[in-house]
Amino acid sequence: MTRTAHHPHPTPSFPVYCLDWADDDTLILGGGGGASRSGIQNKLKVCKVTKDGKSVKYLSEYTLSNEEDAPMTLAIDRNSKQLITGVNGSSSLVKEGKNEHCRVYTYSDEKVDFVKGQKTIQAEWSDDYPYQKLTSLSPSSRLLVIGTTDDKVTLLHYPSLDIAVPSFQTDSELVDLDWGGEDGDWLIVTTTKSILLYHVISQEEETEKPKLELKQTIYTPSLDINPVAFRSAKFSRNPLTPLTIHAVLNATKSSKRGAPRKSFVVSFGLVSEPSKAPLTKEEIKTSQEKSTPGGQGEKEGSLGKWDVISRREVGGKPVTVFDVSDDGKLLAYGCSDLSIGILDSKTLAPLLKILHAHSFPPTALRFNSSASLLVSASADNTIRVIVVPPSFGGISTTIIAFLLAILILIIALALRR
Repeated sequence: MTRTAHHPHPTPSFPVYCLDWADDDTLILGGGGGASRSGIQNKLKVCKVTKDGKSVKYLSEYTLSNEEDAPMTLAIDRNSKQLITGVNGSSSLVKEGKNEHCRVYTYSDEKVDFVKGQKTIQAEWSDDYPYQKLTSLSPSSRLLVIGTTDDKVTLLHYPSLDIAVPSFQTDSELVDLDWGGEDGDWLIVTTTKSILLYHVISQEEETEKPKLELKQTIYTPSLDINPVAFRSAKFSRNPLTPLTIHAVLNATKSSKRGAPRKSFVVSFGLVSEPSKAPLTKEEIKTSQEKSTPGGQGEKEGSLGKWDVISRREVGGKPVTVFDVSDDGKLLAYGCSDLSIGILDSKTLAPLLKILHAHSFPPTALRFNSSASLLVSASADNTIRVIVVPPSFGGISTTIIAFLLAILILIIALALRR
């Protein structure tokens, strides 16, 4: 594997839980101590990162109340220079029903300002009151999908934050949300048990409700002697390659005491065209029983048959964070064994690995738009900037084929004697 430069940068009294890139060298961080009296402030920070990863300069920040939660999720609208995050208000606001937890802020090098918020969580106040843990903006920047810790998904119009599709419950623990497909109108809702593929049909007018249709479900494959659970799933970002879903699966238990709890990166590809056969009565009945908002049968309008096309065991402990580069060529993961790794997205070959990137498991991980830098964060009050090489070392397949041909020729000559 290739070696590269990587640099830790302290974030004193600021555990980072979410991050994203505003542009190729501007990074936005979110985190803090939550609603506590620990003295650790909840903040959003804008910073500049040099190309060599050696310097991180803080430019502006927004300090939240210590009665509010720390930001745990982040999405960036680069065109309007706005960020979307999730922050629960104080317990008193929650009890009054005024918890506008889905928040939009403008950002610049000089300041970060609050714009507006929206409430989707309807639960009563309790010690385990839900919070927004997932946020994803559609490629068109017209729709925003958020996920909360009570395993509910809500679709919002953006930038108005008006509710487009009311919250709906998932079948098990919600772990990831992502947009993709040829026109960017496919939504992946990932739970520990399955990947749900929705086709989202936007209307011309924002006041009209978009159509959300469940088209397909991908269940956890058999990868090991022990059962596995999804941790993340994302579309490949490269429109020039066949449609692919890259996913992380973690073993739910060890095979025996002291044995590793394996983690895997898996690529799902389309192995056949969509079936043109009409739905059977039994399939229609099953579809209706499992219906969600706008849900329909999985055959009609589906993308085709999905199957595992490649897989790679990446660790002996669960993966906690995952990302796909904008060009779709690289995959990055952070593992609870404290390592950070990069894989080739096509072959899942390991390209780079940093064994001890943090003192605690990574909480966030993101490539910049050119995939020249990868930043990871942790609750250990550090971020690590990894310089991604423009090319990775190793012997090319052409050279391997040439060497094999020479070896075969030598063996043939030896046998003739």
